[in-house]
Amino acid sequence: MNKRVFGAAVLIVGTGAALGAAAIPAGSVTASPEPIPGIIRQAEAYAAADPIAEKGMQEAVRLCMAKAGFDYTPPTAAMTLDLNGAIGFKRLTVDAAKASGYASTGSLGPREPAPESTDGRLFANPAFTKALTGPADTASMTTVGGMGTSSGGCRGESMTQIYGSAENYMLATGVAANALFPASGSASQDPGTAKAIKDWEACMKDTPFATFTNPQQAADAGRRAGGQEEFRIAVTDAVCRDKTGFHAALDKVLDKYLTTRMQELAPQIAKVKEIRRTAAANAATLGVTASK
Repeated sequence: MNKRVFGAAVLIVGTGAALGAAAIPAGSVTASPEPIPGIIRQAEAYAAADPIAEKGMQEAVRLCMAKAGFDYTPPTAAMTLDLNGAIGFKRLTVDAAKASGYASTGSLGPREPAPESTDGRLFANPAFTKALTGPADTASMTTVGGMGTSSGGCRGESMTQIYGSAENYMLATGVAANALFPASGSASQDPGTAKAIKDWEACMKDTPFATFTNPQQAADAGRRAGGQEEFRIAVTDAVCRDKTGFHAALDKVLDKYLTTRMQELAPQIAKVKEIRRTAAANAATLGVTASK
């Protein structure tokens, strides 16, 4: 089976390493006849890696790399998941649009360092990459549930130190986040989602941007335009989302499918919660705290 590297949809990538995943099935979750209102918040919290544990991973990698003679601290990833974004429409508020256009809806998480940057020069050094992920010809790769990540070198040591094993690390980060996408795929096909888009489109008909048929079109056009035009499109878009209750409608649709999915995942959720509790305690031994 072919694997793919996590893209913008999955924001939880730990200490900047690429995670691969098998294709995510769409439309595979049935709507619950008794959806739990607001379960989307619980689901998004489950999808988010524990921040103390992840800071512990960051610190463990830093200390390990220092022993190898390298001054390197892994980047901090954005450890949140916006399930509206998983449908295709990342949340956008009027305040955010006024402040930064579509910046808040862009791709989050670590990116490849620029070649001329300090980190870029480090990654070009074979001795550095060997210390970080292990020898190139024998680098460890851990796969869980169709997803894989490098687990050699200092990364592998740190996974074991903080999470107990590379498998536990995978379960508590990428696997947990990825597990919710079948529900968002089903929600994207729900009539309630289509209605939310149509209501937004009707609102936009009364604006200078009447040709857009969905918020993603508006966001794409805004980013292409840039400058003040991006702000005008973003604010108009956000106002219509607010007027029509666009994101509230998507949340309500998602609740139906997430209720079913979270019930299906109950054993995995219990295991992940325990892994995260232990990982956070292990991170605390390195002096990592919630406020650090």
